[in-house]
Amino acid sequence: MSGLKLKLKNQPEVNSTNAEVREEAKRADLKLASSPAQEKREKPKKKKSNRYFYKVSNHHELFKIGRSFYSDYLAGVKSFAITSTGYQTSQQKTILGLASFFDHKEDLKIGIISDNLRQGAFKDIVSISKNIAYDYWGKDKVINIKSFYNHFEFIDLDELLSLSSDSDLAEYDEVFDQIVDLYDIVFWDVPELHKVQIDSEGYFPVIMKFESISIIVAQSLTKKSDIEDIKKFFLGYGINLKGLLLEEKTSSVKEANEAKESSSNNATGKQSWWDCIGFCALTRLPEIQVVG
Repeated sequence: MSGLKLKLKNQPEVNSTNAEVREEAKRADLKLASSPAQEKREKPKKKKSNRYFYKVSNHHELFKIGRSFYSDYLAGVKSFAITSTGYQTSQQKTILGLASFFDHKEDLKIGIISDNLRQGAFKDIVSISKNIAYDYWGKDKVINIKSFYNHFEFIDLDELLSLSSDSDLAEYDEVFDQIVDLYDIVFWDVPELHKVQIDSEGYFPVIMKFESISIIVAQSLTKKSDIEDIKKFFLGYGINLKGLLLEEKTSSVKEANEAKESSSNNATGKQSWWDCIGFCALTRLPEIQVVG
């Protein structure tokens, strides 16, 4: 017999004790457990959440309106104006509804411009928004931007009008060009028509930023002549009229008016003004509510 020794597979060549082998394995386990990559996988970072969020009523209606505006956005339109025949709060609700639709649809920077930020539907949201001083034109020419928790931002139209009249600026429409360039989408809460007509020269650079305008009406209360006045005024500036948004009224007065007008139209064979105004109605208005 020769003096050869058999070596089992994985058997240490040296005479290591079982205790030493166990210690080696323990160190390897500790090293694996403390791996940064392993720790990151086991304990992922939590996403930051906002203190405030908003909820929208009439999701079906909002989807129909939002889808129409989103199609325009995909076609290259980014500056949407909303006006009405005297329904200022409804204008604001519509803008908030559309802004929320775009906010959920894509990661977009959304601007809302109005001369009524401290009234109506905007009031509560603006009051809890963070103020950002925008001094693009210099330290003495500041615009205050109200940022609502990275959802959308509000700018006071009166501040823009005041700054645009500053003689130090190179061009009178420079302010509005810069503000529109700040955002992917801009919604304009248009002042009442008579207010714009009184100072048409001052509002001219504002109007020229509108790429599309929608009109809010109360189906049984708004006069056809009121619609025609708005339509004629903005068509004079070459602004595209997108359509009508219907202000939903549930009062008995409205129902009585509808019945009376329907009966009268049937008797004479005439169409209601909203059937022959020349551009289509979009749908009813959604509402948005901020929850804290």
